[in-house]
Amino acid sequence: MNKHAIIIGAGMGGMAASLRLRKLGFSVTLLEKESRLGGRSNVIEEAGFRVDTGPTILVMKEAFEATYRDLGYDIHRRIQFEQLDPNYRVYYHDGSYLDLHSNMAQLAQAVEEIEPGSAERLFRFLGDSALKYELALEFVQQNYDRVTDMINPRALLRLFRTQAHQNLYRQVSRYFNGNDKLTKAFAFHSMFLGLSPFEAQAMYSLITYADLALGMWYPHGGIYAIIEDMQALALDLGVEIRTQAPVSQILIESRKVSGVRLENGEVIQADLVVSNADLPYTYQSLVPAAYQGKYRKARLERMNYACSGYLLYLGVNRIYPNVRHQGLYFSEDFRANLDAIFKSKILPEQPSFHLNIPTVSDPSLAPEGHSLIYLLAPMPNTSGSIEWDQAAPSVRNHLIGKLEELIDPQIRDHIVWEREFRPTDFTEQFNAVHGTAFGSLSHNFFQSTFFRPHNKARSVDGLYFVGQGTYPGIGMPMVHLSAKLVAERIEAEWM
Repeated sequence: MNKHAIIIGAGMGGMAASLRLRKLGFSVTLLEKESRLGGRSNVIEEAGFRVDTGPTILVMKEAFEATYRDLGYDIHRRIQFEQLDPNYRVYYHDGSYLDLHSNMAQLAQAVEEIEPGSAERLFRFLGDSALKYELALEFVQQNYDRVTDMINPRALLRLFRTQAHQNLYRQVSRYFNGNDKLTKAFAFHSMFLGLSPFEAQAMYSLITYADLALGMWYPHGGIYAIIEDMQALALDLGVEIRTQAPVSQILIESRKVSGVRLENGEVIQADLVVSNADLPYTYQSLVPAAYQGKYRKARLERMNYACSGYLLYLGVNRIYPNVRHQGLYFSEDFRANLDAIFKSKILPEQPSFHLNIPTVSDPSLAPEGHSLIYLLAPMPNTSGSIEWDQAAPSVRNHLIGKLEELIDPQIRDHIVWEREFRPTDFTEQFNAVHGTAFGSLSHNFFQSTFFRPHNKARSVDGLYFVGQGTYPGIGMPMVHLSAKLVAERIEAEWM
């Protein structure tokens, strides 16, 4: 085969797609506008600290293993993984906390300490979430061409049996007799899809099941170690990688892709193009208007977009032996926090946040005797009117104030290195429409499975998509599945 494929964007999906297409025999050129590969899965290396700037932990490790296995490699021979237990320490506003263990006996004991008698309900919740997980797998591992591809009587029966169409937060609350602490702890996971648990479908309790039953994993060196290894594989397999090569337009002649034009004016010819750039951005900015099909500006503006986030990275000249690798802090009025993010799109008064201290598991990420601290506070996307030059110092001060309460009253005196990442930076660095942090399009019903933008453009021959904007959707495992699906479609159509 002498067909040339261009991949726009070297996020994890673009890299996985380039590897799969190269394995199929395509000549592959991978174009990345930044100086580093990885997209949202990136890294900062400064002053002896190495911090993942995006995802920090992985679940559904099988999706990563499958990518390597399909290429003829064993990921465990190349990357060292460590399972976390507990997965999280959940901190509450009143000073109490709950460790979410993968060990079921320890987890049961922990929830019993919050509310006696809750362990039995916990296992019923996890059992029903396991059914939702099995149900979801039937929908995320296939390409879609017609709405009838969704029709599966057995799956529909399981959908109604598990009441997966109900509201996530309300359903989880019923399992735990309305206990606010336990409901928060087992309903928050939809946030990693950029979706409020007060608005999400109960289907997404499958993420809680995947976290707790399948385990959460940390690759030594951080998530970026996977990016580095995929880059090494790509070079070994003969993928041409070009960084600092932003694309300005996908070239189309007679409804067929002919290549791309870079911002410097260079034209690269290709038989097909796979865009790993943010899908709404691809249609808005790279595809000529005559070929945008149903994804014209007006349609894209009506779609629902995920939330953004404010990230703070701290290097501290202390070690904290009593903390966990991962934590979550829930504000007292969780609903008000989420309504500010998803409905009013104003700055939340008391942000909840994700806390990650990877040096607990991997001291090599910081100088000896130091800790690396990562905080992510979900925030409204930039379709709101927050002025981040004014808001960022306030959010930073609030987050450090909470660290003083949770970890170290003198932590401000021990910060020796610091960086931040604002919602506006997601737009500038990753061309993320509305500065979305976790992925572009949220996962409501009509933006999932068949209804999510497809991985093949209907109005242009030879134009495909990979990554979180198409199906299956947001999250690193889903992005790996996305690469598998688009490669299968291309193989069927081109070989």
